[in-house]
Amino acid sequence: MSEKPRVLCVDDEINILKAIQRSLRKDFEVHLAGGGKEGLRLLQEDGPFQVVVSDMKMPEMNGATFLRHARRISPQTVRILLTGFAELDNVVSAVNEGFIFRFLAKPCSSSALKAAIDDGVRQNELLMSERVLLEQTLMGSIQALSDVLAMASPAAFGRATRIRKLAVALGERAELEDPWRLEVAATFSQVGSITLPEDTALKMYLGQPLSLQEQAMAARMPEMSRSVLSNIPRLEPVLEILLYSGKNWDGSGEPQVRMAGEDIPLGSRILKLAEAAEKQQSLGLSPGRTIDFLKAQAGAFDPHLLGLLETIIADGDVIEEVRGVTMLELRTGMVLTEEVRSNTGVLLVAAGQEVTVSLLERIQNYHDTTGLKLPLWVRNPDLDEDPAATAEEQTTFSLVD
Repeated sequence: MSEKPRVLCVDDEINILKAIQRSLRKDFEVHLAGGGKEGLRLLQEDGPFQVVVSDMKMPEMNGATFLRHARRISPQTVRILLTGFAELDNVVSAVNEGFIFRFLAKPCSSSALKAAIDDGVRQNELLMSERVLLEQTLMGSIQALSDVLAMASPAAFGRATRIRKLAVALGERAELEDPWRLEVAATFSQVGSITLPEDTALKMYLGQPLSLQEQAMAARMPEMSRSVLSNIPRLEPVLEILLYSGKNWDGSGEPQVRMAGEDIPLGSRILKLAEAAEKQQSLGLSPGRTIDFLKAQAGAFDPHLLGLLETIIADGDVIEEVRGVTMLELRTGMVLTEEVRSNTGVLLVAAGQEVTVSLLERIQNYHDTTGLKLPLWVRNPDLDEDPAATAEEQTTFSLVD
């Protein structure tokens, strides 16, 4: 015998909850919560539930607010709202915002409630089937493309990995819905670099000055990344994040459309900030100096997200202090944070190794014979140096060491 569908009912009136439980327990496994806070706790600790039913009028947290938070905690749980006619304006707004599957006007008969829950269970089954399809097909395609990027351009893949880590942390703090979209967008945020000439890509990753033509090519990277991914089905939300990640908070930037502030998709704003923060870190700025630098870029970033980034840095070690170096800059004591590969993609040195005298000589020999994919990504205790001096020093190095 199959298990009964799990239903969570939320109301501040215990007698009504008990009555609902008695009328539904034959067909459903019914759980009760005496308010929005308890309901959210049960969703987190005792889920998943196929359906959640909430009364609209509750103290502290009304039903619409509760279901909005419930959607973030458990997107596949179908949400039903019970409401009186006096509350219909709020309900219509909630339905239009997309976080309620159905609403029922009170008083509501047991048969009408059961029918709505039955429909909710079927909707949940559909959502779960789509999720399985997404994980098995779409995510498989994404993983395959990610593996190809890792082999074709280790520098781009390494940078994308660091950007993704920071973007995901920002998305969590910003309560971004469907965070997988941002994670995929960040994973492929650098795929457009494969369309750049090799010397331009290397100059960009090393923070060296770009010509006006090279700057224009670099500015088109989000559009190029979007173009590469455009033939993968069901990635439209990801493509939107990539497309607008070049837009500044004040409306300037690429693409040149009338869009500014909160009209720019939240995922795009997060990705833009994560890319900029990672870039400054890779050039040698400390987390604190990175924040100062980003704040100085008037009109570029969402001020609220900048505040969240500052909190993330204060709370932990999310931003890894790494930088890209040329062969001439590689020193003993540095730790390789990415694999070292030849120009043909052959793995030469695994990530995580400290550069010793003998390893430095071996890497130099590889560089002189087979050639290396540059830059080399490293971490060392001396990264917190003067950023102006760092930038000045980097401009003196030739691309061919």
